[in-house]
Amino acid sequence: MKWTNFNIHTFKSLIYFLLIPLSFIYGRITAIRNLLFDYGIFKSVSHNIPIICIGNLSVGGTGKTPHTQYIINLLKTDYKVAILSRGYGRKTSTLQYVETTRTATEVGDEPLQLKLNNPNCIVVVEKNRNKGVKKILKDFPETDVILLDDGYQHRWIKAGFNILITPYASPFYKDNLMPVGNLRESKKGAERANAIVFSKTPENINPTLKKGMLERLHLFAHQKAYFSHINYCTWRCISTNKEFTSDQKYSITLVSGIVNPKPLVEQLENKGHTISQITFKDHHSYTTYDAQKILAKYNADESAKKLILTTEKDATKLRELLAHFEDANFYYIPIDIAFSEQEIFNRQILNYVAKN
Repeated sequence: MKWTNFNIHTFKSLIYFLLIPLSFIYGRITAIRNLLFDYGIFKSVSHNIPIICIGNLSVGGTGKTPHTQYIINLLKTDYKVAILSRGYGRKTSTLQYVETTRTATEVGDEPLQLKLNNPNCIVVVEKNRNKGVKKILKDFPETDVILLDDGYQHRWIKAGFNILITPYASPFYKDNLMPVGNLRESKKGAERANAIVFSKTPENINPTLKKGMLERLHLFAHQKAYFSHINYCTWRCISTNKEFTSDQKYSITLVSGIVNPKPLVEQLENKGHTISQITFKDHHSYTTYDAQKILAKYNADESAKKLILTTEKDATKLRELLAHFEDANFYYIPIDIAFSEQEIFNRQILNYVAKN
């Protein structure tokens, strides 16, 4: 056993050291690219409209989409809001207007989720963000503000306000460049942010720890930092969207295709539910086989009170397979975001939009 553990440790260390040169090369490439933009050799295009970019330095799992939804909620009463996304995971490649009747396969799971939650907002998927902005302004000249979902590294467009989301449990300053770590670009990229948000923060964070995390950011005069946390909302029926409230304890077949389902599992277990997980990779495209696998696990559960539960993002794709789930009790759990410095954050966003 000791030799086995030693060999595993040695193998992991070897892989790590083999990846370091690749990480160095990747870092040089991204650094040169950013310098070309910084010195104006590569041109960032500005547009005559307030543009807010919500992004990150790392690969996935920071909570960009729920923060985008938070900003939509903040603005949509007084402004005509458009959302522009790449549409990660979609099978189409051309510019698409997202409608509530589209599928995640056509437009991507997160853009579809945003459209379903905001049917009166314009949602567009287009890899070329400048092309997307021009199309929005041509077709909907009454648009007041555009939100770029996951556009932090897309420097061909110049956003007027950049929000950088970094997870509380693994902030960017503790991470490394790919492939050693999860960073898409150097930590220096954080200097472009106007607001840095620690996402998925415990509600009762230790003040000393919080102070230390803020000090690690080395904020510039133009920057502010915030802490946000997740609120888990009332479950909804995946087929009817009706809210489901119950004080009962359930045996739950939990289906998730997100980076880190652990906080959701902990929340459900703290409520007294029994959890049996089926996990997939982030942005997983569900198949008939997956539906059969989920249903088989659900049917094998002999509990009197049982149900299938999934995330709101996964629900956008699993709805396409509802016919395979027969009469199973199937629900999803929405989330929303709250800030510990909510008034200050709101004011910073509203001031930017009002002045631009």
